[in-house]
Amino acid sequence: MEDKKQYELVLCENDPLQREDMIRILSQLAPELVIRPVTGSLELQRLLQGPQTAGTKRIFLMDIVLDNGEDGIDLARYIHRLDPGAPVIFMSAYLEKSCEVYDVEHCYFIYKPQKEQRLKAALSRALRQLQDQPKPLVIHDGTAIYRVEPSSILCMERVRRCTFITCRNRVLKAREDLRTLLEQLPDSFVQCHRSYVVNYSMTAAFYGTEFELANGLRIPVSRAHQAEIRHSYSRFLLQEESLC
Repeated sequence: MEDKKQYELVLCENDPLQREDMIRILSQLAPELVIRPVTGSLELQRLLQGPQTAGTKRIFLMDIVLDNGEDGIDLARYIHRLDPGAPVIFMSAYLEKSCEVYDVEHCYFIYKPQKEQRLKAALSRALRQLQDQPKPLVIHDGTAIYRVEPSSILCMERVRRCTFITCRNRVLKAREDLRTLLEQLPDSFVQCHRSYVVNYSMTAAFYGTEFELANGLRIPVSRAHQAEIRHSYSRFLLQEESLC
């Protein structure tokens, strides 16, 4: 694996023996990775809300069942709210938990008795996911400048001379118009109306004249865009299926 100096791995495991064994294996597989062990939600919250070295990206290795009663799947949802582009690797000693991980976005599941055989593949997939991520969107609002991960954006709406960007946990205002913003975004972002851009990756349904987004919000599809949207959205869904 290459270029690991810019990555750190957050290991959420509160069993001391399991944690030390995991650190030993990870240190052998990827000695350049910075490993940051945490034992539960309080340490994880402090880490996510604290300062982060510029250019550093994180991978999260999460035990699903934690001794203190916390659920690793719930913690992964919290991670995705604060660090949307971060890959999450789940692990568990209980094979039946492999079904539950599909309730939240993740890149790999490791059955703990097989961790020495599976960790290398899991890390490789997580690193590829980080390396394939598009560059952050840069927007301006007065004197403020924001960097926004495209994966966190649901849609954008142009109102007069402002563009409102709806993200998972906030709405930002930008002076840039839709055309300028689209030039910085991946192909999953498509203009569906004179005033709206939708992120196909954040849609739940398409009804012909409107999209329903993952948060329940509905945005219109104008008559002029309906035929092309129907074709491009179908292609997008087929491509997603081929990656599963």
